[in-house]
Order: sequence, then structure tokens, then C-alpha cells
Amino acid sequence: MSDPLKRAVIFGARRDGSAAVVLDIITLAGLYQVVGFLDDDRTLWGGQVGDLPVIGGGEAMPGLRAQGVDGLAVAVGDNRARERVVGQAQRAGLTPINAIHPRAVVAGAVQLGVGIWIAAGAVVNPGTVIGDGAVLNTGSTVDHDCRIGAYANVSPGCHLSGRTVIGRYAFLGTGVITLPDARIGDDAIVGAGAVVLAAVAPGTTVVGVPARFVRRHENG
Repeated sequence: MSDPLKRAVIFGARRDGSAAVVLDIITLAGLYQVVGFLDDDRTLWGGQVGDLPVIGGGEAMPGLRAQGVDGLAVAVGDNRARERVVGQAQRAGLTPINAIHPRAVVAGAVQLGVGIWIAAGAVVNPGTVIGDGAVLNTGSTVDHDCRIGAYANVSPGCHLSGRTVIGRYAFLGTGVITLPDARIGDDAIVGAGAVVLAAVAPGTTVVGVPARFVRRHENG
């Protein structure tokens, strides 16, 4: 008889967000049994995602261990919000789950932080380091020896060439391409479809082919 699965919750219960996607990843991976959702939006409490209840917000985390819950995954797009949730989970004694789709390809020689979400069709090649809470979305590819900063967000269909460095909290829109050795700074935003030839300064937004500066934005 096989051992029972560990129990987990998912933080982030928006029906038009990524809740169902992360639930599907964890269910297919078969490492945890998801028993419910958390969200700080009180209007979602008492509702459901699929057939699972939304049982409260972040304040419910400290009591979950006593209910047999071991892990927590994050289905939140906002980079800094993910960081807050991962920190809350760790303080509550919960394990931040790496939700990696079984149809993602992650090389053995990849270093993973915690609280990471890697969606279906993503490919991560050897020598890459992925920081805590980073998101690699559907069909994104990360070539060898890249560095993905903590709480960065790589949108669907992005393609990162070898040795690309992505800073903490950076956001790459759908379909971004980087050339080898590109560097994207902390808090930078790269617009959908942009091609980064070399460097993007921290705290700036770039768009286009090739990517060009459009503005500096407030962080945090």
C-alpha cells in the first residue's frame, strides 16, 4: 500500500487567475493532495476553486499544521506578493512547494530555490539557477547557465538564450527573447514580444525589437 500524499493548500484563489493552473500542476505531479485554497480577498472566502474550498487568508496559515497540512504553493502573479506569501508560509512552518509540471523539462544540473512555479512545456537547461518564488510560465525556454532572480516572472513563450541573467522581481512579458549574455536588472519590465540584445537597466521598462527604453517606474 502506498504512503498517503502530504496535504497542501494553494494561496491565490482568483478564478480568472492561475489558481486552477497551479492546482493542475500539483495534482499531475502527484506529490501533494491539495485540500483547499487561501486568498486575502475576503469576497472569495467560502467559495470554491473546482471542488476545493477557499478557507481563509494568510492569517489561517499558522493553524494549518495542526490540521495536517504540510505544504503551500503560490498562484499569485504579483512578484512582491509572492515573496510575502512565501515568507508567511515559512514562518507558519509550512513548506513552500516547487510546483513543476510533469511535462516541463528541468535538467538535473539546475539549482532550484523554493516556492517556484514551472508550467507545462517549459524547458530549463543545465547550469541554470532559479531563485525563490520565480515563475516560468507555459512554453518558456531557459538555455544553459542562466540566472533567474528570486520572484521574477517569465511569461508564456519567452526564450532566454544562454547565460542570460534576470534580476529579482523582473517581469518578462509574453514572447520575450534574449540574446546570449543579456542582463535584465532588478524590477525591470520587458514588454511582450521584445528582443533584448544586451542589457536592461534596473527599474526600467523596455519594449520593441530591439528592446528600447520607454520609462523608469516606481518599485515596490
